[in-house]
Amino acid sequence: MVHLNILMNCSVQDELLFNLTYNELNITTTKSELTKAVGFGTATGILVSLIINIILSLLYSRRQNIDLNTQFINKKIVLRSIGIISLVILLPTLLVLLLIAVIYKFLYSRLIKKKDKYFVSFLDSFDVFWNLEGDSVINILGVIESKSSEALVENIKNKLQNLILNKTTDKIFYRKNEDYGFYYWRRYSKIDVSEYVEIIELSDKYEHGMNDLEELMSDLANQSLPYNNEGLFKILITKQRIGNYNDERGEYAIIFRIHHSVGDGVALIDFLCESLADKSDSQAAKTFVMPKIEYNTPSDLINMIRKLCAIPLCIVDLMLRNADNNTLHGPTLLGIKRFKWTNSDENILTMIKGIKDNVNQLTFSDILVAALSGGLNNYFKKTMAPVPEDVAVIIPARIPKTNFHKQHFTNDFTVSILDVPVKEGNLNDIKERFKKLRGGVEFQTNHYFLKLANILPKQILEPMFYSSHATVVLSGMPGPECLSICGGNVLKRLVFFVPHKGTTGVGVTAFCYGGVLRLAVSADKALMPTSEHLSFILNGMVDEIKRLHAHYTRM
Repeated sequence: MVHLNILMNCSVQDELLFNLTYNELNITTTKSELTKAVGFGTATGILVSLIINIILSLLYSRRQNIDLNTQFINKKIVLRSIGIISLVILLPTLLVLLLIAVIYKFLYSRLIKKKDKYFVSFLDSFDVFWNLEGDSVINILGVIESKSSEALVENIKNKLQNLILNKTTDKIFYRKNEDYGFYYWRRYSKIDVSEYVEIIELSDKYEHGMNDLEELMSDLANQSLPYNNEGLFKILITKQRIGNYNDERGEYAIIFRIHHSVGDGVALIDFLCESLADKSDSQAAKTFVMPKIEYNTPSDLINMIRKLCAIPLCIVDLMLRNADNNTLHGPTLLGIKRFKWTNSDENILTMIKGIKDNVNQLTFSDILVAALSGGLNNYFKKTMAPVPEDVAVIIPARIPKTNFHKQHFTNDFTVSILDVPVKEGNLNDIKERFKKLRGGVEFQTNHYFLKLANILPKQILEPMFYSSHATVVLSGMPGPECLSICGGNVLKRLVFFVPHKGTTGVGVTAFCYGGVLRLAVSADKALMPTSEHLSFILNGMVDEIKRLHAHYTRM
């Protein structure tokens, strides 16, 4: 089966950063389209796609014979054809197994509901994924101004207490459980908010800097969430100040640790802005609702059928994909993380806008991936490691809703893998690769494949969704303007870090908060033993953005 590694993606408010999300990627999958795909996804449809794809592959290979290695293409065509034929042959068996799985879940779901009085509901497909083996906690680090850490903690507890009876946000207080291979939510009548908010001690010294916060994040990364890890979030505030030491109001570090099954980045930003933020600020970060894509014209229908026919071939290509081979991919991960983020006053966002304005049809994510290419190139050179031609990077994107009903705490995303050129990184090359990715069906295929997580037990899902291909996950979270939470406590800076799953041990994020874009990297200690190694990637990314800005804005 296809191996996947899904990472958090977020909503958009800023028009530029919206390009980083699903609209920019031009993903046309909607729930209505997926429903149609299910109807067409029969043996007949796959057989038709087999014939079409083999013919197209043969035509393509003949047309490109001059430019490409004929032997390689013929081998690829043979492997694709064998894979498609295998899918057709195995389809009846797979459908029978799927039917058995549905019956199995139906029987045991009734048993679970009967014996657990705290049962609420089974997890949705995408929530289930984040409960499978591996890291699934989103770490968000902020700097907040307050009179004291004790006063801030009490204000947050009071705010959370008011949310307990709010049916639109009560999922945040659910506890997750698993029985017979199925995950489900439990609700308790008594909730102690003190379990969710805590003051933590830093080292005993007068002033604390970046290194102290990096060590703190590394220490917290492996700590359990409340109620023996059944709880879904934890908020921690440092007892010691990290800034404004002599003022009446000091700066403290605030860390949000949230299990990804609560929701994707859209849901978590909504929670921060609408549930914890002061009312005067809550309107500033409303999620941009992407428009519903209609299929009303004949060309739309033809395009949908074309993509449907390409899905079986995409599945085969994912199955045949080779894993990355470089010094950042392969070693056994230790589960101990290192964290690093940019903390300069350089206006990276303005430079990216300048690049984008001077190059036709260039997107924000094109520039961001080009920066990542430069950062990875810098890392491999600084560590004296062989520089790979390409590095596989996981690109997540959010699926637009087909209705405008507001839902809190949902995971609705898809993912694809982009081969990023590192040895000879080129903006135009990256732009063309992204264009091809947007026009393909890998995003739709993976989104549909994830739906199986709602049917199958975890014993089958864990090996099915184990990721072993990509080196890096790249995620962007366009955020709100500057917020104050729980009674005028201003959040000054925010960065976030994505979970690591499978053998993907490096996460790179871009987060825009208060008009400032910050880059951040987290990596497993087995890959990067010191935080200096993470700086190689960040410094390389910033340098590449500067280089591109200097090149294109003077043309």
